Amino acid sequence: MIIGTFIFYFVLFIVVFSIPGLRNSEKSNTSFKFLAIPALFGVGMAFLSLIKVYFVYKLLALVFVFVTGLLSYWQWGKQIRRWWN
Repeated sequence: MIIGTFIFYFVLFIVVFSIPGLRNSEKSNTSFKFLAIPALFGVGMAFLSLIKVYFVYKLLALVFVFVTGLLSYWQWGKQIRRWWN
Protein backbone atom coordinates (compact mmCIF):
# COMPACT_ATOMS: atom_id res chain seq x y z
CA MET A 1 0.00 0.00 0.00
CA ILE A 2 2.74 2.45 0.92
CA ILE A 3 4.73 1.67 -2.25
CA GLY A 4 1.61 2.32 -4.32
CA THR A 5 1.17 5.68 -2.61
CA PHE A 6 4.81 6.53 -3.32
CA ILE A 7 4.49 5.56 -6.98
CA PHE A 8 1.30 7.61 -7.35
CA TYR A 9 2.87 10.76 -5.89
CA PHE A 10 6.16 10.16 -7.74
CA VAL A 11 4.37 10.01 -11.09
CA LEU A 12 2.24 13.02 -10.13
CA PHE A 13 5.31 15.10 -9.29
CA ILE A 14 7.13 13.92 -12.44
CA VAL A 15 4.20 15.24 -14.47
CA VAL A 16 4.13 18.52 -12.54
CA PHE A 17 7.89 19.07 -12.84
CA SER A 18 7.98 18.11 -16.52
CA ILE A 19 6.02 21.21 -17.54
CA PRO A 20 8.23 22.87 -20.17
CA GLY A 21 8.29 26.26 -18.44
CA LEU A 22 9.70 24.76 -15.24
CA ARG A 23 12.50 22.75 -16.81
CA ASN A 24 15.60 23.85 -18.64
CA SER A 25 16.34 21.21 -21.28
CA GLU A 26 19.70 22.65 -22.33
CA LYS A 27 21.71 21.00 -19.58
CA SER A 28 22.61 17.32 -19.75
CA ASN A 29 23.11 16.71 -16.02
CA THR A 30 19.53 17.53 -15.01
CA SER A 31 18.13 14.01 -15.32
CA PHE A 32 19.28 13.11 -11.81
CA LYS A 33 17.84 16.29 -10.34
CA PHE A 34 14.71 15.89 -12.45
CA LEU A 35 14.08 12.48 -10.86
CA ALA A 36 15.49 13.18 -7.39
CA ILE A 37 13.22 16.10 -6.52
CA PRO A 38 9.94 14.27 -7.31
CA ALA A 39 11.28 11.20 -5.52
CA LEU A 40 11.92 13.23 -2.37
CA PHE A 41 8.47 14.80 -2.56
CA GLY A 42 6.96 11.35 -3.17
CA VAL A 43 8.71 9.91 -0.12
CA GLY A 44 7.50 12.83 1.98
CA MET A 45 3.92 12.40 0.84
CA ALA A 46 4.08 8.61 1.35
CA PHE A 47 5.40 9.19 4.87
CA LEU A 48 2.53 11.58 5.55
CA SER A 49 0.14 8.90 4.27
CA LEU A 50 1.72 6.45 6.64
CA ILE A 51 0.89 8.59 9.65
CA LYS A 52 -2.66 9.19 8.34
CA VAL A 53 -2.45 12.86 7.55
CA TYR A 54 -5.38 14.07 5.47
CA PHE A 55 -4.93 15.31 1.89
CA VAL A 56 -5.58 18.96 2.81
CA TYR A 57 -2.84 18.88 5.41
CA LYS A 58 -0.48 17.26 2.89
CA LEU A 59 -1.11 20.16 0.54
CA LEU A 60 -0.55 22.62 3.37
CA ALA A 61 2.71 20.84 4.18
CA LEU A 62 3.78 21.17 0.54
CA VAL A 63 2.89 24.87 0.56
CA PHE A 64 4.94 25.28 3.74
CA VAL A 65 7.91 23.50 2.15
CA PHE A 66 7.52 25.60 -1.01
CA VAL A 67 7.42 28.88 0.95
CA THR A 68 10.40 27.81 3.03
CA GLY A 69 12.29 26.89 -0.13
CA LEU A 70 11.37 30.20 -1.74
CA LEU A 71 12.59 32.15 1.28
CA SER A 72 15.77 30.06 1.36
CA TYR A 73 16.33 30.80 -2.31
CA TRP A 74 15.77 34.47 -1.64
CA GLN A 75 18.41 34.39 1.10
CA TRP A 76 20.98 32.02 -0.47
CA GLY A 77 20.11 32.25 -4.17
CA LYS A 78 23.66 32.69 -5.40
CA GLN A 79 24.91 29.56 -3.62
CA ILE A 80 21.89 27.54 -4.79
CA ARG A 81 22.39 28.59 -8.42
CA ARG A 82 26.07 27.66 -8.17
CA TRP A 83 25.11 24.20 -6.82
CA TRP A 84 22.37 23.74 -9.41
CA ASN A 85 24.76 24.38 -12.32
